[in-house]
Amino acid sequence: MKQSSSLLALLAILSCSACATQHHGRLERKAASALPAGPVARDETARMEQVADGVYVIVHDNATDEWPHGNTGVIVGRETLFVVDSTYLPSRAKADIALIRQVTNKPVRYLMTTHWHFDHNNGASAYRDAFPNVELVAERNTARWIDLNATYWSKMSTAPQSTRRAALTALETTLAAGVDEKGTAFSDTDREARAHVIAQRKAELDDLASLVVLTPTKLFDERLDLDFEGRRIELVNWGPANSPDDSTIYLPKERVLFLGDILVQSPLPFVGACWPIQWVDVLAKLEQIPADVIVPGHGPVLHDFEYARAFREFLETTLVRVEALAREGKTLDEVKATLDLSDVRARVPAWNVDVTADDWTYTVTTLAERAWRAVRGQG
Repeated sequence: MKQSSSLLALLAILSCSACATQHHGRLERKAASALPAGPVARDETARMEQVADGVYVIVHDNATDEWPHGNTGVIVGRETLFVVDSTYLPSRAKADIALIRQVTNKPVRYLMTTHWHFDHNNGASAYRDAFPNVELVAERNTARWIDLNATYWSKMSTAPQSTRRAALTALETTLAAGVDEKGTAFSDTDREARAHVIAQRKAELDDLASLVVLTPTKLFDERLDLDFEGRRIELVNWGPANSPDDSTIYLPKERVLFLGDILVQSPLPFVGACWPIQWVDVLAKLEQIPADVIVPGHGPVLHDFEYARAFREFLETTLVRVEALAREGKTLDEVKATLDLSDVRARVPAWNVDVTADDWTYTVTTLAERAWRAVRGQG
């Protein structure tokens, strides 16, 4: 059969389109393979990874046995830098700046905070000290929560008779006695581990005692789109999820999405003060964003939404089961004692490595209380 000229033209267009798609795919794979295989900079407790052209993530070890540092993002513009989150302690933020300077000498123009939890913003003063002209960016309510809660936390933690100081004294006493709280003698390994915990907690209190609380002044409400020196950066406040107002940072060209604590793998998610009903909706919407790099608030950089979907299922299952228990007239204590999420846990590999029974129980019972209040319209 003789083909018409229009059909030949269509076939030519499709052929060119297919070639272009294949070429684009090769370019993407080439660009991805061009990224360094390991950290581009590191120190004893942090690693700086390149995740896209001019985009980096600093992943930290925990600050203490009780508190983590949030992940930090670094976006390189033509002349300056845009940084996402500033860790729990100013001393760690200062060390991050040293890592950044191993990659670029450009100054930080913007420091964005994803939410008010102080493991993501207490380090802001280190950036202000190093870069006096830095603009502190946050969603409007988040700025207010930062000011209040960082002030509260530093004063409460470092008061002479604070529970944190008492706990440190107890640790020092047992180390000096050579036995733990149950009277068991320390091995050399136990002694070294206890000494390490004590050193971390002392450093934490030193940082908190001299903490300078900085309130963001470049504020936005629902959304702020920036043309950052040749890069488009989209800041979005999703409202209640992990915190009262959780913001994300998205680079559409680079397909990089910074989620803050909307997503955490450390290895368990953080659920202590969350809004689980709204959180489910936020996750479902975020999963529609075309992203090749997903940066959680804590934990390793991800390259798809598989873990996010598993976490959303965790929240959804919790809400369904807690509502069923509430309809049976169960009290909160009974809900905490009854709720079983082991089947969901079994489907998430990250939640079955280096997770103690106590940590899992804490996560489940904490989320159970938030869900119990949420399904009953109390939070």
